[in-house]
Amino acid sequence: MRLDDYRMLPDRLLGRLVLITGATDGIGKALASACAAHGAKLILLARNERKLDMLSRELARDGREPLYYSMDFRSAGELEYIRFSEFLQDQGTPLDSLVINAGYLNALQGIRNFPLDIWLQTITVNQHAAYMLVRSCIASLESSPDPSIVFSTHDCQRAYWGAYAVAKAAQRGLMEVLAHELDGDKPVRVNGVDPAPVRTKLRMAHYPGIHPLNFPAPEDVVAPYLFFIGPDSQGTTGLNYKLNPDYRE
Repeated sequence: MRLDDYRMLPDRLLGRLVLITGATDGIGKALASACAAHGAKLILLARNERKLDMLSRELARDGREPLYYSMDFRSAGELEYIRFSEFLQDQGTPLDSLVINAGYLNALQGIRNFPLDIWLQTITVNQHAAYMLVRSCIASLESSPDPSIVFSTHDCQRAYWGAYAVAKAAQRGLMEVLAHELDGDKPVRVNGVDPAPVRTKLRMAHYPGIHPLNFPAPEDVVAPYLFFIGPDSQGTTGLNYKLNPDYRE
């Protein structure tokens, strides 16, 4: 199944509540714009409240702005996630789609020289936060008639990718566990999209010698995300879709 050229019908996400993490930059921002264009109600999640407010205003349609919530995954503890779960409950409508897209990569470096504080921070943002978000959202998702979870995955288990590679491997494991575990009486489909490489700030910061136009823009990789977010992916779970299956870091 090739989803690169998937085209969602207009208003296919009308009335659907979609939560996107890492929403203020890169793929998250492009996806937020695409979801809004297809009628979705949005909750934008990131750590920079000023950028969240600006994006919310930018995406406002019919006099209604997307909701947003500021959280710093590097320092958030269980209490912060409990408060976020309460925020979801206060919306009075179930969450239909959760997109776990936020990522953090400090530097490419070897394991023997990897600073412990950076290792822990990287694992926290890319692995622990994903688990905590899912745990916070499951009750709301299971109240939806058509719930989905979508992970931004990354096959990068190579030399010098360090804690980020380890965290993304664990995140893929979480995706696969959830696909089996949430396929019961109240099924939640769980899938992943591996879009690498993409012209994001994270990518360009670590590949400064490569011309930016050598990588696709974030807007060019949102099609598979839209497929998994929306009702067209009903019956599909546990799939990790690679836009560029032959690419290796």
